[in-house]
Amino acid sequence: MFQTDVILDRRAAGRPVRRAAPGRIISAINLARDRAPALTLTQFLVFMAVAGEEGIRLYELGARIGESQAVISRTVRALTTVGEPGTLPPAHGLLTLMRDRDDGRGRRAVLSPAGRTLLGQIEHALES
Repeated sequence: MFQTDVILDRRAAGRPVRRAAPGRIISAINLARDRAPALTLTQFLVFMAVAGEEGIRLYELGARIGESQAVISRTVRALTTVGEPGTLPPAHGLLTLMRDRDDGRGRRAVLSPAGRTLLGQIEHALES
């Protein structure tokens, strides 16, 4: 587990909650930007949301991070690998899209091998 600061959070009704130290979070974002220089904050949030729940449906992803379906669609397509249908530049190669087995029209996002590598590096940075 990574080192955390204990803080009081109004949303937690005054109960102490553990949060990663802000400096460690910034370090994790900077690490991700070093590996993918054109990575935006929205792309980072989408990447981390997918890492937290691999196989998440795209419409659920939008609700999870508070973005419209249009933003989620463009963001996910920019995070996929070159050669995947619908990929947009800069094609970071961090995610792969799969058809939903239960609903052939739906798509689910999972980490690509490069995405798993980056996640491991981020986790290591947060633990250090």
